[in-house]
Amino acid sequence: MVSFNFRSKSKKEEEQVTDPYTVDESTNSDSAHSYDAENNVIDDEFERQRALEVVNKADEVRAKHWYTGFVRLFIWYPSSLPRYEKLFLFKLDICLLLYVCASYFTKALDKSNITKAYNANMDVEIGFTGNNLAYAKSLYSAGYIVSMALGTMFVTRPKARYMLPLLETIWGVLTFCQAACNTPSQILALRFLVGLAEGPIFPSVVYTIGSWYKRDEVYRRVMAFSVSSSLGGIFSGFLQSAAYSNLSGKGGLSGWKWGFIIDGIFTVPIALIGFFMYPGSLDQAKNVRWLTKDEMKLARRRMVESGVKPAGKIKWSLIKRVFLGWRVHYFTAFWVLLNVVALPDGTGFDLWLKARSDIYTVSNRENYPSIQSAIGIVAQFVLAGLSDTFSPYIFLTFVQVMFVISYSSLVYWKLPIGYRWFCFMIISLDSTDQAIISGQINRSLRRNAEERAFVIGFSDAVSQAMSIWTNIVFFPTVQAPEFRNGYIASLTGALLMLFLPIGNYFGERYDNKKYALEDLKNAENASVSSEEIIESGTEKAPYELNQEIVTDSASE
Repeated sequence: MVSFNFRSKSKKEEEQVTDPYTVDESTNSDSAHSYDAENNVIDDEFERQRALEVVNKADEVRAKHWYTGFVRLFIWYPSSLPRYEKLFLFKLDICLLLYVCASYFTKALDKSNITKAYNANMDVEIGFTGNNLAYAKSLYSAGYIVSMALGTMFVTRPKARYMLPLLETIWGVLTFCQAACNTPSQILALRFLVGLAEGPIFPSVVYTIGSWYKRDEVYRRVMAFSVSSSLGGIFSGFLQSAAYSNLSGKGGLSGWKWGFIIDGIFTVPIALIGFFMYPGSLDQAKNVRWLTKDEMKLARRRMVESGVKPAGKIKWSLIKRVFLGWRVHYFTAFWVLLNVVALPDGTGFDLWLKARSDIYTVSNRENYPSIQSAIGIVAQFVLAGLSDTFSPYIFLTFVQVMFVISYSSLVYWKLPIGYRWFCFMIISLDSTDQAIISGQINRSLRRNAEERAFVIGFSDAVSQAMSIWTNIVFFPTVQAPEFRNGYIASLTGALLMLFLPIGNYFGERYDNKKYALEDLKNAENASVSSEEIIESGTEKAPYELNQEIVTDSASE
Protein backbone atom coordinates (compact mmCIF):
# COMPACT_ATOMS: atom_id res chain seq x y z
CA MET A 1 0.00 0.00 0.00
CA VAL A 2 1.28 3.50 -0.81
CA SER A 3 0.36 6.48 1.36
CA PHE A 4 0.97 10.08 0.34
CA ASN A 5 1.91 12.78 2.81
CA PHE A 6 1.72 16.28 1.34
CA ARG A 7 4.02 18.51 3.33
CA SER A 8 6.95 20.82 2.87
CA LYS A 9 10.41 19.41 3.45
CA SER A 10 13.17 20.96 5.49
CA LYS A 11 16.52 21.78 3.95
CA LYS A 12 18.08 18.85 5.79
CA GLU A 13 15.48 16.48 4.42
CA GLU A 14 16.01 17.81 0.88
CA GLU A 15 19.70 17.00 1.13
CA GLN A 16 18.85 13.43 2.09
CA VAL A 17 16.64 12.77 -0.94
CA THR A 18 18.01 9.80 -2.82
CA ASP A 19 18.74 10.28 -6.50
CA PRO A 20 15.96 8.48 -8.40
CA TYR A 21 18.53 6.67 -10.52
CA THR A 22 20.18 5.10 -7.46
CA VAL A 23 18.90 2.00 -5.71
CA ASP A 24 19.04 2.28 -1.92
CA GLU A 25 19.87 -1.18 -0.61
CA SER A 26 18.46 -0.31 2.81
CA THR A 27 14.96 0.23 1.42
CA ASN A 28 12.39 -2.49 1.99
CA SER A 29 14.14 -4.04 4.96
CA ASP A 30 11.40 -6.62 5.28
CA SER A 31 12.75 -8.45 2.28
CA ALA A 32 16.43 -7.67 2.83
CA HIS A 33 16.96 -10.80 4.91
CA SER A 34 16.03 -12.99 1.97
CA TYR A 35 18.14 -11.37 -0.75
CA ASP A 36 21.94 -11.39 -1.10
CA ALA A 37 22.63 -8.66 -3.69
CA GLU A 38 26.30 -9.53 -4.14
CA ASN A 39 25.73 -13.19 -4.93
CA ASN A 40 22.20 -12.75 -6.26
CA VAL A 41 20.94 -15.50 -3.93
CA ILE A 42 17.42 -15.65 -2.57
CA ASP A 43 17.25 -17.76 0.59
CA ASP A 44 13.61 -17.49 1.44
CA GLU A 45 11.57 -19.34 -1.18
CA PHE A 46 8.31 -17.83 0.00
CA GLU A 47 9.68 -14.27 -0.26
CA ARG A 48 11.07 -14.99 -3.72
CA GLN A 49 7.75 -16.33 -4.95
CA ARG A 50 5.93 -13.33 -3.52
CA ALA A 51 8.27 -10.94 -5.30
CA LEU A 52 8.02 -12.93 -8.53
CA GLU A 53 4.23 -12.76 -8.39
CA VAL A 54 4.30 -8.98 -7.91
CA VAL A 55 6.84 -8.39 -10.68
CA ASN A 56 5.08 -10.67 -13.15
CA LYS A 57 1.76 -8.98 -12.45
CA ALA A 58 3.33 -5.57 -13.09
CA ASP A 59 4.87 -6.87 -16.31
CA GLU A 60 1.62 -8.30 -17.71
CA VAL A 61 -0.13 -6.63 -20.61
CA ARG A 62 -2.80 -4.19 -19.56
CA ALA A 63 -5.45 -5.00 -22.12
CA LYS A 64 -7.65 -8.06 -21.85
CA HIS A 65 -9.37 -7.69 -25.21
CA TRP A 66 -8.12 -7.21 -28.76
CA TYR A 67 -10.29 -4.14 -29.13
CA THR A 68 -8.50 -2.43 -26.24
CA GLY A 69 -5.15 -3.30 -27.79
CA PHE A 70 -6.07 -1.68 -31.09
CA VAL A 71 -7.29 1.43 -29.29
CA ARG A 72 -3.89 1.71 -27.57
CA LEU A 73 -2.24 1.87 -30.98
CA PHE A 74 -3.61 5.39 -31.25
CA ILE A 75 -3.56 6.43 -27.58
CA TRP A 76 0.07 6.99 -26.64
CA TYR A 77 -0.69 9.14 -23.60
CA PRO A 78 -3.19 7.19 -21.45
CA SER A 79 -5.49 9.01 -19.07
CA SER A 80 -4.07 7.02 -16.15
CA LEU A 81 -0.85 9.05 -16.36
CA PRO A 82 -0.55 12.37 -14.49
CA ARG A 83 -0.79 15.42 -16.73
CA TYR A 84 2.85 16.39 -16.21
CA GLU A 85 4.03 12.90 -17.24
CA LYS A 86 1.89 12.98 -20.37
CA LEU A 87 3.38 16.36 -21.25
CA PHE A 88 6.87 14.98 -20.66
CA LEU A 89 6.16 11.98 -22.90
CA PHE A 90 4.81 14.23 -25.65
CA LYS A 91 7.89 16.44 -25.42
CA LEU A 92 10.13 13.37 -25.58
CA ASP A 93 8.30 12.09 -28.66
CA ILE A 94 8.68 15.44 -30.43
CA CYS A 95 12.31 16.12 -29.57
CA LEU A 96 13.84 12.65 -29.42
CA LEU A 97 11.61 10.27 -31.36
CA LEU A 98 10.79 12.64 -34.21
CA TYR A 99 14.46 13.46 -34.72
CA VAL A 100 15.69 9.82 -34.78
CA CYS A 101 12.85 8.98 -37.18
CA ALA A 102 13.91 11.82 -39.50
CA SER A 103 17.52 10.67 -39.25
CA TYR A 104 16.64 7.05 -40.02
CA PHE A 105 14.47 8.23 -42.89
CA THR A 106 17.54 9.80 -44.51
CA LYS A 107 19.57 6.69 -43.75
CA ALA A 108 17.01 4.61 -45.66
CA LEU A 109 17.18 7.05 -48.56
CA ASP A 110 20.95 6.88 -48.71
CA LYS A 111 21.08 3.09 -48.32
CA SER A 112 18.50 2.20 -50.97
CA ASN A 113 19.47 4.80 -53.58
CA ILE A 114 22.13 2.52 -55.08
CA THR A 115 19.49 0.05 -56.31
CA LYS A 116 17.28 2.91 -57.50
CA ALA A 117 20.19 4.40 -59.45
CA TYR A 118 20.95 0.97 -60.93
CA ASN A 119 17.35 0.68 -62.14
CA ALA A 120 17.60 4.20 -63.60
CA ASN A 121 20.29 3.06 -66.10
CA MET A 122 23.41 3.80 -64.02
CA ASP A 123 24.60 0.31 -65.03
CA VAL A 124 24.58 1.28 -68.71
CA GLU A 125 26.12 4.74 -68.33
CA ILE A 126 29.19 3.88 -66.23
CA GLY A 127 29.51 0.15 -66.93
CA PHE A 128 28.15 -0.88 -63.53
CA THR A 129 27.37 -4.39 -64.82
CA GLY A 130 27.98 -7.99 -63.76
CA ASN A 131 27.87 -8.47 -59.98
CA ASN A 132 28.83 -4.87 -59.17
CA LEU A 133 25.49 -4.21 -57.48
CA ALA A 134 26.00 -7.21 -55.18
CA TYR A 135 29.59 -6.08 -54.52
CA ALA A 136 28.37 -2.58 -53.64
CA LYS A 137 25.95 -3.97 -51.06
CA SER A 138 28.63 -6.23 -49.59
CA LEU A 139 31.11 -3.36 -49.30
CA TYR A 140 28.44 -1.28 -47.57
CA SER A 141 28.04 -4.11 -45.03
CA ALA A 142 31.82 -4.35 -44.58
CA GLY A 143 32.08 -0.64 -43.72
CA TYR A 144 29.01 -0.95 -41.51
CA ILE A 145 30.67 -3.66 -39.41
CA VAL A 146 34.00 -1.88 -38.96
CA SER A 147 32.44 1.28 -37.51
CA MET A 148 29.75 -0.54 -35.56
CA ALA A 149 32.33 -2.48 -33.55
CA LEU A 150 33.78 0.82 -32.28
CA GLY A 151 30.57 2.85 -32.14
CA THR A 152 28.60 0.33 -30.11
CA MET A 153 31.12 0.33 -27.26
CA PHE A 154 31.22 4.14 -27.38
CA VAL A 155 27.44 4.55 -27.22
CA THR A 156 27.35 4.44 -23.40
CA ARG A 157 30.05 7.11 -23.01
CA PRO A 158 29.17 10.72 -22.00
CA LYS A 159 29.90 12.38 -25.36
CA ALA A 160 28.18 9.72 -27.48
CA ARG A 161 25.14 11.96 -28.04
CA TYR A 162 27.14 13.84 -30.69
CA MET A 163 28.01 10.66 -32.60
CA LEU A 164 24.74 10.34 -34.54
CA PRO A 165 24.55 13.91 -35.96
CA LEU A 166 28.29 13.90 -36.74
CA LEU A 167 28.16 10.62 -38.64
CA GLU A 168 24.94 11.64 -40.41
CA THR A 169 26.67 14.80 -41.64
CA ILE A 170 29.52 12.66 -43.00
CA TRP A 171 27.28 10.21 -44.84
CA GLY A 172 25.25 13.11 -46.22
CA VAL A 173 28.40 14.59 -47.76
CA LEU A 174 29.35 11.15 -49.12
CA THR A 175 25.90 10.88 -50.70
CA PHE A 176 26.57 14.11 -52.58
CA CYS A 177 29.91 12.68 -53.73
CA GLN A 178 28.25 9.70 -55.41
CA ALA A 179 26.72 12.08 -57.94
CA ALA A 180 30.23 12.81 -59.21
CA CYS A 181 31.13 9.15 -59.83
CA ASN A 182 31.93 8.06 -63.38
CA THR A 183 33.40 4.60 -62.80
CA PRO A 184 32.25 1.48 -60.88
CA SER A 185 35.34 1.61 -58.63
CA GLN A 186 34.39 5.08 -57.41
CA ILE A 187 30.87 3.93 -56.54
CA LEU A 188 32.20 0.84 -54.72
CA ALA A 189 34.65 2.90 -52.65
CA LEU A 190 31.97 5.38 -51.63
CA ARG A 191 29.51 2.63 -50.68
CA PHE A 192 32.10 1.29 -48.23
CA LEU A 193 32.52 4.77 -46.72
CA VAL A 194 28.74 5.32 -46.48
CA GLY A 195 28.46 2.02 -44.60
CA LEU A 196 31.33 3.14 -42.37
CA ALA A 197 29.42 6.29 -41.42
CA GLU A 198 26.05 4.59 -40.94
CA GLY A 199 27.27 1.57 -38.94
CA PRO A 200 26.72 2.67 -35.31
CA ILE A 201 23.45 4.49 -35.94
CA PHE A 202 20.85 1.73 -35.71
CA PRO A 203 22.17 0.05 -32.53
CA SER A 204 22.84 3.38 -30.81
CA VAL A 205 19.32 4.68 -31.50
CA VAL A 206 17.68 1.43 -30.36
CA TYR A 207 19.77 1.66 -27.17
CA THR A 208 18.76 5.30 -26.69
CA ILE A 209 15.04 4.62 -27.10
CA GLY A 210 15.31 1.91 -24.46
CA SER A 211 16.91 4.45 -22.11
CA TRP A 212 13.86 6.77 -22.06
CA TYR A 213 10.69 4.68 -22.52
CA LYS A 214 8.98 2.14 -20.27
CA ARG A 215 7.90 -1.40 -21.07
CA ASP A 216 4.43 -0.50 -22.34
CA GLU A 217 5.77 2.44 -24.37
CA VAL A 218 8.91 1.15 -26.04
CA TYR A 219 7.47 -1.17 -28.73
CA ARG A 220 5.34 1.58 -30.27
CA ARG A 221 8.28 3.99 -30.28
CA VAL A 222 10.59 1.43 -31.87
CA MET A 223 7.79 0.75 -34.35
CA ALA A 224 7.69 4.45 -35.29
CA PHE A 225 11.46 4.45 -35.66
CA SER A 226 11.34 1.38 -37.91
CA VAL A 227 8.46 2.82 -39.96
CA SER A 228 10.63 5.83 -40.81
CA SER A 229 12.95 3.46 -42.69
CA SER A 230 10.04 2.16 -44.76
CA LEU A 231 8.99 5.73 -45.48
CA GLY A 232 12.53 6.33 -46.72
CA GLY A 233 12.11 3.38 -49.08
CA ILE A 234 8.87 4.86 -50.43
CA PHE A 235 10.28 8.32 -51.02
CA SER A 236 13.54 7.01 -52.44
CA GLY A 237 11.68 5.46 -55.36
CA PHE A 238 9.54 8.52 -56.02
CA LEU A 239 12.52 10.89 -55.74
CA GLN A 240 14.61 8.83 -58.15
CA SER A 241 11.68 8.53 -60.56
CA ALA A 242 11.06 12.31 -60.43
CA ALA A 243 14.76 13.03 -60.88
CA TYR A 244 14.96 10.67 -63.88
CA SER A 245 11.84 12.12 -65.51
CA ASN A 246 12.39 15.84 -64.83
CA LEU A 247 16.09 16.45 -64.22
CA SER A 248 17.86 14.16 -66.68
CA GLY A 249 20.42 16.28 -68.53
CA LYS A 250 20.03 19.33 -66.27
CA GLY A 251 23.44 20.76 -65.50
CA GLY A 252 24.98 18.04 -67.60
CA LEU A 253 24.00 15.38 -65.04
CA SER A 254 22.03 12.18 -65.55
CA GLY A 255 18.79 11.60 -63.67
CA TRP A 256 20.31 8.97 -61.35
CA LYS A 257 23.01 11.46 -60.32
CA TRP A 258 20.36 14.02 -59.42
CA GLY A 259 18.83 11.33 -57.19
CA PHE A 260 22.00 11.28 -55.06
CA ILE A 261 22.05 15.09 -54.89
CA ILE A 262 18.43 15.28 -53.72
CA ASP A 263 19.06 12.65 -51.04
CA GLY A 264 22.05 14.67 -49.79
CA ILE A 265 19.91 17.81 -49.60
CA PHE A 266 17.54 15.95 -47.25
CA THR A 267 20.32 14.45 -45.14
CA VAL A 268 22.71 17.26 -44.18
CA PRO A 269 20.20 19.77 -42.67
CA ILE A 270 18.61 17.05 -40.52
CA ALA A 271 22.09 16.02 -39.35
CA LEU A 272 22.89 19.59 -38.27
CA ILE A 273 19.64 19.87 -36.29
CA GLY A 274 20.71 16.78 -34.36
CA PHE A 275 23.57 18.62 -32.63
CA PHE A 276 20.90 20.59 -30.73
CA MET A 277 18.02 18.11 -30.51
CA TYR A 278 19.46 14.63 -29.98
CA PRO A 279 19.89 13.94 -26.22
CA GLY A 280 21.59 10.55 -26.40
CA SER A 281 20.79 8.22 -23.52
CA LEU A 282 19.51 9.42 -20.15
CA ASP A 283 23.06 9.51 -18.75
CA GLN A 284 24.26 11.81 -21.56
CA ALA A 285 21.46 14.40 -21.49
CA LYS A 286 22.68 16.65 -18.67
CA ASN A 287 23.20 19.74 -20.84
CA VAL A 288 20.32 19.29 -23.27
CA ARG A 289 18.50 22.63 -23.35
CA TRP A 290 14.99 21.33 -24.01
CA LEU A 291 14.98 19.20 -20.83
CA THR A 292 14.42 20.80 -17.43
CA LYS A 293 15.88 19.49 -14.17
CA ASP A 294 12.46 18.32 -13.04
CA GLU A 295 11.95 16.44 -16.29
CA MET A 296 15.31 14.74 -15.83
CA LYS A 297 14.21 13.66 -12.35
CA LEU A 298 10.99 12.30 -13.77
CA ALA A 299 12.85 10.47 -16.54
CA ARG A 300 15.19 8.82 -14.03
CA ARG A 301 12.32 7.78 -11.79
CA ARG A 302 10.47 6.22 -14.73
CA MET A 303 13.53 4.18 -15.69
CA VAL A 304 14.05 2.95 -12.14
CA GLU A 305 10.41 1.82 -12.07
CA SER A 306 11.09 -0.14 -15.27
CA GLY A 307 14.29 -1.66 -13.86
CA VAL A 308 16.49 0.07 -16.48
CA LYS A 309 19.97 0.56 -15.05
CA PRO A 310 22.25 3.52 -15.84
CA ALA A 311 25.56 3.00 -17.63
CA GLY A 312 28.71 2.28 -15.64
CA LYS A 313 32.32 1.66 -16.54
CA ILE A 314 33.10 -0.75 -19.35
CA LYS A 315 35.17 -3.66 -18.02
CA TRP A 316 36.62 -6.74 -19.66
CA SER A 317 34.56 -8.84 -17.27
CA LEU A 318 31.52 -7.63 -19.23
CA ILE A 319 32.54 -9.74 -22.22
CA LYS A 320 32.80 -12.87 -20.11
CA ARG A 321 29.48 -12.22 -18.39
CA VAL A 322 27.72 -11.51 -21.67
CA PHE A 323 28.86 -14.67 -23.43
CA LEU A 324 28.08 -16.87 -20.44
CA GLY A 325 24.48 -15.66 -20.56
CA TRP A 326 21.71 -16.66 -22.97
CA ARG A 327 20.78 -13.24 -24.35
CA VAL A 328 23.69 -12.54 -26.68
CA HIS A 329 23.33 -15.98 -28.29
CA TYR A 330 19.59 -15.68 -28.80
CA PHE A 331 19.57 -12.16 -30.21
CA THR A 332 22.59 -12.79 -32.43
CA ALA A 333 20.95 -15.89 -33.87
CA PHE A 334 17.73 -13.97 -34.44
CA TRP A 335 19.46 -11.05 -36.20
CA VAL A 336 21.50 -13.40 -38.41
CA LEU A 337 18.39 -15.29 -39.48
CA LEU A 338 16.48 -12.04 -39.95
CA ASN A 339 19.26 -10.84 -42.23
CA VAL A 340 19.01 -14.04 -44.29
CA VAL A 341 15.22 -13.77 -44.47
CA ALA A 342 15.43 -10.10 -45.50
CA LEU A 343 18.04 -10.61 -48.26
CA PRO A 344 15.48 -10.39 -51.11
CA ASP A 345 14.20 -7.03 -49.80
CA GLY A 346 15.37 -4.35 -52.22
CA THR A 347 16.73 -6.94 -54.64
CA GLY A 348 14.25 -9.63 -55.71
CA PHE A 349 11.28 -7.47 -56.69
CA ASP A 350 13.36 -4.57 -58.03
CA LEU A 351 15.45 -6.71 -60.36
CA TRP A 352 12.44 -8.73 -61.51
CA LEU A 353 10.80 -5.45 -62.58
CA LYS A 354 13.98 -4.48 -64.44
CA ALA A 355 14.08 -7.88 -66.16
CA ARG A 356 10.51 -7.30 -67.40
CA SER A 357 11.30 -4.05 -69.21
CA ASP A 358 8.82 -5.17 -71.86
CA ILE A 359 6.06 -4.51 -69.30
CA TYR A 360 7.46 -2.00 -66.81
CA THR A 361 9.02 1.38 -67.65
CA VAL A 362 11.83 3.05 -65.71
CA SER A 363 9.26 5.05 -63.71
CA ASN A 364 7.37 1.84 -62.94
CA ARG A 365 10.57 0.20 -61.72
CA GLU A 366 11.26 3.13 -59.40
CA ASN A 367 7.73 3.57 -58.05
CA TYR A 368 6.32 0.04 -57.66
CA PRO A 369 8.72 -1.04 -54.87
CA SER A 370 7.15 1.74 -52.82
CA ILE A 371 4.10 -0.50 -52.53
CA GLN A 372 6.25 -2.97 -50.59
CA SER A 373 7.32 -0.21 -48.21
CA ALA A 374 3.72 0.92 -47.71
CA ILE A 375 2.65 -2.62 -46.78
CA GLY A 376 5.61 -2.81 -44.39
CA ILE A 377 4.47 0.39 -42.69
CA VAL A 378 0.97 -0.95 -42.07
CA ALA A 379 2.34 -4.27 -40.80
CA GLN A 380 4.76 -2.55 -38.43
CA PHE A 381 2.09 -0.20 -37.11
CA VAL A 382 -0.30 -3.02 -36.32
CA LEU A 383 1.92 -5.97 -35.37
CA ALA A 384 4.83 -4.18 -33.70
CA GLY A 385 2.46 -1.61 -32.19
CA LEU A 386 0.31 -4.33 -30.58
CA SER A 387 3.46 -5.84 -29.01
CA ASP A 388 3.22 -3.06 -26.40
CA THR A 389 -0.03 -4.62 -25.29
CA PHE A 390 0.12 -8.33 -26.15
CA SER A 391 2.80 -10.98 -26.34
CA PRO A 392 5.08 -10.41 -29.35
CA TYR A 393 5.43 -14.15 -29.98
CA ILE A 394 2.11 -14.48 -31.79
CA PHE A 395 3.08 -11.69 -34.20
CA LEU A 396 6.54 -13.15 -34.82
CA THR A 397 4.93 -16.50 -35.62
CA PHE A 398 2.48 -14.94 -38.07
CA VAL A 399 5.26 -13.11 -39.93
CA GLN A 400 7.43 -16.23 -40.27
CA VAL A 401 4.49 -18.28 -41.57
CA MET A 402 3.92 -15.65 -44.25
CA PHE A 403 7.61 -15.79 -45.18
CA VAL A 404 7.43 -19.56 -45.53
CA ILE A 405 4.49 -19.21 -47.93
CA SER A 406 6.25 -16.50 -49.96
CA TYR A 407 9.70 -18.05 -50.30
CA SER A 408 8.52 -21.60 -50.93
CA SER A 409 6.44 -20.20 -53.80
CA LEU A 410 9.30 -18.10 -55.21
CA VAL A 411 11.58 -21.13 -55.16
CA TYR A 412 9.15 -22.79 -57.54
CA TRP A 413 9.13 -19.50 -59.55
CA LYS A 414 6.68 -20.52 -62.28
CA LEU A 415 3.87 -18.44 -60.85
CA PRO A 416 1.08 -16.29 -62.26
CA ILE A 417 2.09 -12.62 -62.23
CA GLY A 418 -0.60 -11.70 -59.69
CA TYR A 419 0.49 -14.36 -57.20
CA ARG A 420 4.14 -13.45 -57.75
CA TRP A 421 3.30 -9.87 -56.80
CA PHE A 422 1.66 -11.20 -53.64
CA CYS A 423 4.81 -13.15 -52.73
CA PHE A 424 7.03 -10.13 -53.31
CA MET A 425 4.81 -7.93 -51.17
CA ILE A 426 5.18 -10.33 -48.21
CA ILE A 427 8.94 -9.68 -48.21
CA SER A 428 8.23 -6.22 -46.77
CA LEU A 429 7.26 -7.86 -43.45
CA ASP A 430 10.96 -8.19 -42.56
CA SER A 431 10.76 -4.68 -41.09
CA THR A 432 8.15 -5.96 -38.60
CA ASP A 433 10.59 -8.56 -37.30
CA GLN A 434 13.18 -5.81 -36.88
CA ALA A 435 10.83 -3.58 -34.89
CA ILE A 436 9.66 -6.36 -32.56
CA ILE A 437 13.11 -7.75 -31.83
CA SER A 438 14.45 -4.24 -31.13
CA GLY A 439 11.79 -3.86 -28.45
CA GLN A 440 12.62 -7.30 -27.03
CA ILE A 441 16.32 -6.44 -26.73
CA ASN A 442 15.56 -3.32 -24.70
CA ARG A 443 13.20 -5.25 -22.47
CA SER A 444 15.40 -8.30 -21.87
CA LEU A 445 18.59 -6.32 -21.24
CA ARG A 446 17.18 -3.44 -19.22
CA ARG A 447 19.13 -4.46 -16.09
CA ASN A 448 22.58 -3.69 -17.52
CA ALA A 449 23.24 -0.74 -19.85
CA GLU A 450 26.68 -1.90 -21.03
CA GLU A 451 25.42 -5.40 -21.82
CA ARG A 452 22.42 -3.94 -23.63
CA ALA A 453 24.64 -1.74 -25.81
CA PHE A 454 27.08 -4.57 -26.48
CA VAL A 455 24.44 -7.14 -27.42
CA ILE A 456 22.57 -4.72 -29.70
CA GLY A 457 25.76 -3.87 -31.54
CA PHE A 458 27.29 -7.35 -31.57
CA SER A 459 24.17 -9.09 -32.86
CA ASP A 460 23.67 -6.50 -35.60
CA ALA A 461 27.38 -6.64 -36.51
CA VAL A 462 27.35 -10.41 -36.90
CA SER A 463 24.24 -10.22 -39.09
CA GLN A 464 25.89 -7.55 -41.25
CA ALA A 465 29.00 -9.73 -41.50
CA MET A 466 26.78 -12.36 -43.04
CA SER A 467 25.69 -9.81 -45.64
CA ILE A 468 29.24 -9.44 -46.92
CA TRP A 469 29.11 -12.87 -48.52
CA THR A 470 25.42 -13.81 -48.56
CA ASN A 471 24.55 -11.06 -51.05
CA ILE A 472 27.21 -12.35 -53.44
CA VAL A 473 26.56 -16.07 -52.92
CA PHE A 474 22.77 -16.15 -52.77
CA PHE A 475 21.75 -13.04 -54.73
CA PRO A 476 24.44 -12.41 -57.36
CA THR A 477 23.16 -9.88 -59.88
CA VAL A 478 23.96 -12.15 -62.82
CA GLN A 479 21.35 -14.67 -61.58
CA ALA A 480 18.55 -12.11 -61.56
CA PRO A 481 15.64 -12.35 -61.43
CA GLU A 482 15.11 -15.98 -60.31
CA PHE A 483 17.62 -16.26 -57.43
CA ARG A 484 16.60 -19.85 -56.68
CA ASN A 485 19.43 -20.45 -54.17
CA GLY A 486 18.67 -17.16 -52.48
CA TYR A 487 15.01 -17.95 -51.92
CA ILE A 488 15.92 -21.41 -50.58
CA ALA A 489 18.28 -19.76 -48.07
CA SER A 490 15.59 -17.26 -47.02
CA LEU A 491 13.01 -20.05 -46.69
CA THR A 492 15.38 -21.97 -44.40
CA GLY A 493 15.88 -18.87 -42.25
CA ALA A 494 12.12 -18.34 -41.94
CA LEU A 495 11.58 -21.95 -40.83
CA LEU A 496 14.25 -21.64 -38.13
CA MET A 497 12.80 -18.33 -36.94
CA LEU A 498 9.47 -20.04 -36.32
CA PHE A 499 10.97 -21.93 -33.38
CA LEU A 500 13.73 -19.59 -32.19
CA PRO A 501 11.48 -17.34 -30.02
CA ILE A 502 10.89 -20.32 -27.72
CA GLY A 503 14.40 -19.67 -26.40
CA ASN A 504 13.52 -16.07 -25.54
CA TYR A 505 10.34 -17.14 -23.74
CA PHE A 506 12.15 -19.50 -21.37
CA GLY A 507 15.08 -17.09 -20.98
CA GLU A 508 12.74 -14.33 -19.83
CA ARG A 509 11.06 -16.66 -17.34
CA TYR A 510 14.48 -17.58 -15.94
CA ASP A 511 15.53 -13.93 -15.59
CA ASN A 512 12.25 -12.88 -13.94
CA LYS A 513 12.68 -15.63 -11.38
CA LYS A 514 16.35 -14.79 -10.77
CA TYR A 515 15.87 -11.02 -10.40
CA ALA A 516 12.38 -10.96 -8.86
CA LEU A 517 13.30 -9.32 -5.56
CA GLU A 518 15.72 -6.90 -7.22
CA ASP A 519 13.03 -5.75 -9.67
CA LEU A 520 10.53 -5.32 -6.84
CA LYS A 521 13.02 -3.27 -4.80
CA ASN A 522 13.75 -1.05 -7.80
CA ALA A 523 10.06 -0.26 -8.25
CA GLU A 524 9.63 0.50 -4.55
CA ASN A 525 12.74 2.69 -4.43
CA ALA A 526 11.48 4.68 -7.39
CA SER A 527 8.28 5.40 -5.49
CA VAL A 528 10.18 6.33 -2.33
CA SER A 529 12.42 8.83 -4.12
CA SER A 530 9.80 10.52 -6.33
CA GLU A 531 8.40 13.68 -4.75
CA GLU A 532 5.58 15.39 -6.58
CA ILE A 533 3.21 18.19 -5.57
CA ILE A 534 -0.25 18.08 -7.09
CA GLU A 535 -1.77 21.39 -6.27
CA SER A 536 -5.48 21.97 -6.24
CA GLY A 537 -6.67 22.37 -9.79
CA THR A 538 -3.17 22.03 -11.31
CA GLU A 539 -0.52 19.39 -11.64
CA LYS A 540 3.16 20.16 -11.33
CA ALA A 541 6.26 18.06 -10.99
CA PRO A 542 8.73 19.88 -8.71
CA TYR A 543 8.95 16.61 -6.75
CA GLU A 544 7.88 17.63 -3.26
CA LEU A 545 5.79 14.57 -2.39
CA ASN A 546 6.74 12.29 0.49
CA GLN A 547 5.70 8.72 -0.14
CA GLU A 548 5.78 6.07 2.55
CA ILE A 549 5.88 2.54 1.24
CA VAL A 550 4.20 -0.08 3.34
CA THR A 551 4.78 -3.54 1.91
CA ASP A 552 2.26 -6.32 2.12
CA SER A 553 4.52 -8.32 4.41
CA ALA A 554 4.97 -5.34 6.73
CA SER A 555 1.24 -4.81 7.02
CA GLU A 556 0.81 -8.46 7.85
